[in-house]
Amino acid sequence: MSYANNIGRVGALAVTLGVGWAVASASGVAYADNGDSSSSSESSSSTSSSSSSSSSPSSSSSDDSASSASDKSVAADPDDSQAADGDAEDQAAEDSGHRRTTKASQAEAASDDDDNESAESVIDKDGAEPDAAPTERPTVSKVVSEPVSSLVTPKQPSPATPLQGSTFLASLAAARDELERNTLRRTAATTEEADVLDVGTPNVLVIGVDGTNLSRVLAHPELTTNFFKLIQGSTTAASTIVGHTTISNPSWTSILTGAWGEKTGVINNVFTPWTYSKWPTVFTQLETLNPAIETTSIANWNVISAIAASGLGVDNLVNVPEQEDDPRWLEADDLVGEYTEAAIAAAGADVANLIFSYFVGVDENGHLFGGDSPEYLEALANFDENLGAIMAAVEDWEDLTGEQWTIMMVTDHGHQPQKGFGHGFQSPDETSTFVIANSPGLFTEGGVNLKYSIIDVTPTVMHLFGYQPAEDSDGVSLTDLDDSTVLPGDNDALLRKALQDAIAMYGYPDIATNIALSVRTIVATIPYYVDNIVNGITSGLQSLADQEIFLISPLAQLAIIPVDIVGDIAYIATNIVAQIVARLTGVEGASIFPLERPTTPTFPWPPEESSMPDLVAVACTEGRVSSALFSCGAAAVAV
Repeated sequence: MSYANNIGRVGALAVTLGVGWAVASASGVAYADNGDSSSSSESSSSTSSSSSSSSSPSSSSSDDSASSASDKSVAADPDDSQAADGDAEDQAAEDSGHRRTTKASQAEAASDDDDNESAESVIDKDGAEPDAAPTERPTVSKVVSEPVSSLVTPKQPSPATPLQGSTFLASLAAARDELERNTLRRTAATTEEADVLDVGTPNVLVIGVDGTNLSRVLAHPELTTNFFKLIQGSTTAASTIVGHTTISNPSWTSILTGAWGEKTGVINNVFTPWTYSKWPTVFTQLETLNPAIETTSIANWNVISAIAASGLGVDNLVNVPEQEDDPRWLEADDLVGEYTEAAIAAAGADVANLIFSYFVGVDENGHLFGGDSPEYLEALANFDENLGAIMAAVEDWEDLTGEQWTIMMVTDHGHQPQKGFGHGFQSPDETSTFVIANSPGLFTEGGVNLKYSIIDVTPTVMHLFGYQPAEDSDGVSLTDLDDSTVLPGDNDALLRKALQDAIAMYGYPDIATNIALSVRTIVATIPYYVDNIVNGITSGLQSLADQEIFLISPLAQLAIIPVDIVGDIAYIATNIVAQIVARLTGVEGASIFPLERPTTPTFPWPPEESSMPDLVAVACTEGRVSSALFSCGAAAVAV
């Protein structure tokens, strides 16, 4: 059982005790405002002889400015009623030109064990009416955090509390999300085919950008114009993976398989090919169900390319290595962008297409200089330029073919602001993630949905191509979560502020989980470092051997053998310890077998022409790609 599920159980206990009921039934409007205002909230409770209780938060605000006085304010007045079928009704309120979504909340009241009575559903219906005095518009975080704070904050100060408000809030959210996701998986259709929006032949583009903090994107609009433009036309989640490891390979495996690392057993950045025999990637899942789907992976990290090549593998694979005199990986990111543009341009309109494009540059600069450094922002700006070119290629293709692309963009984790380890632990900067979903008519433009998670990417792709997610998937299709999408407002400032409020809401996990995952990260990193050191030594020896220097080259070639033997022994010994610690800290899929050091994945560069014929054809037949990636007649990157 993973520690994330343990967090969910704490929240479920709170719901049972009645505290979660108050949170779930507190109605409100997801909103964000930059105006200056002050607010206060309070809660009152009364107890009757039948031992029933209720709590209702109230808030008030005042504003002396003339401009604020002209604004209309909306107050939600909950009216409890009972319904036998337990269905919740939704209402939408529109105020001063701002679009907002008001949703009814529903909670279950547990029956008395002695009386064996059935549980009753309590439904709150929200009514919106103008108030005489202007009131503060609640932000996304305040809608949830204020009722919780009023419940968990003691009237008298105490020296210590067993559970802080932010942790308590995260526990409740985890429990509710887990229950809803389990319900969605249980009620999913048993057939392999699923209903999707009729937009012609499915075309899906998934963009992965490693180690990117959404907070940095939102704080620097001058550097991330294209990034925020995509957010404006999409539904966005400022999500978190708190309770899960923040190491890259486990997270990307979760994204590309739909199963958390605690289940797949991936604990570090060592590629283990046997993992994907039991947990097939989205590429293998699609190729198994429909080989006619054209799948493409373009990445500049060999582990990502190896994951994509596992199982049945992708139809088109491009692995961009580190370029000469490019230690910050910016040129490599540019090549990934250009290959992605070419792949989009070469996509057939009468064929279903899946393209996965992965950028490592932002994460590399976070490791080299820190997540709050100018270099990190420069790498983010460089990615933003590539994103703009990719979106332009999508628009050109759609105009030419009349077909449509569904675009998802995701990151695997955040980054520590300072230079150091980078990530792997449980600080909010590291557990911060995002999921962006764009498809006109399918996802709400300018919407915010905090239920989206990185684990939902593969199930969503499967759904878009007309198939159900795997039975053992931990995620659900994003289309099943659209009831939780809200519109913060009708301008960019409100959307930006709503996402920033959501990010600020997240915190650390409980102390036990924090310690357990920190220990797991440290121990799991040791075999990874051993593998890197051994690979570095053998690579240097092989380089000497290839130079054919008298006596030196043969000796270097011979020295590789004992280095490999010692390296294998060191890796196996440290990996056994790492796997045991992983199992003890919640990784169900951890195993000491097989007892071997995996071979480092390698790929040809430049990619072979035979593996990318469509891209060669585009470049050599005056395609719509602005700069040809191939020289005609031979697969080579144009400079």
